[in-house]
Amino acid sequence: MRGHRIAGTCLMVLLAIALGGCTPPERFTTYAHPRLSMVRPEKIGVLPFFKGRHPAQPGQTLNCPLGMLWFDKAGLVPGAEDTLTRMAHEAMVSRFGGKVESLDHSIAVWEGLPKDEATDTPLTIGRRAGQKMGVDLVLVGSVWRYRERTGGPAATWNPASVAFELYLVDVRTGEALWIGGFDETQKSLSENIWDLGTFMERGARWLTANELARFGMRELVAQIPLEQ
Repeated sequence: MRGHRIAGTCLMVLLAIALGGCTPPERFTTYAHPRLSMVRPEKIGVLPFFKGRHPAQPGQTLNCPLGMLWFDKAGLVPGAEDTLTRMAHEAMVSRFGGKVESLDHSIAVWEGLPKDEATDTPLTIGRRAGQKMGVDLVLVGSVWRYRERTGGPAATWNPASVAFELYLVDVRTGEALWIGGFDETQKSLSENIWDLGTFMERGARWLTANELARFGMRELVAQIPLEQ
């Protein structure tokens, strides 16, 4: 049986080489404001994620009134927004170290802010939280899909699926200096033969939603074009 698996993997490698002109699926999307290259923040805050909708345009959720943020409950496991908040903070600390405000402080400030569902948006609330914390930038996030796999690491009939966006906001001006998105429903190697590198990096198995989200968060934060 092990020999069959090895032979199958070798066949996949040969097919991937033969399809060298193909490109891996685009799971990441990013946009950087030209001014971001000149920004030298001393402090960055990571705020709790919103549960929002799939934006028609990058960053659209930032300017949507809180009362109009809707989402499909069937597509979000309970607590997905809290899980992503912690992952985002861990990834930012790993990337920017002591410049990142503690998550406990950020959440305490966030929870203490009054919020008007009709007029406040993730952007206005994010700026107010950033001003109260005394940080230069805030990272705001929204999640609209966080679906767990059914099955195990070797076989699944519904793979994990995760989709979220990050917004790096200048607290002083209110500008979104960087927007990054991650959207992936894991597929088997036979469905994405040209994505061999990522498939092998992930252990050649079906991931849980948390594992898929952590991969996306780590890779997305690494793409922020901001000096450490």
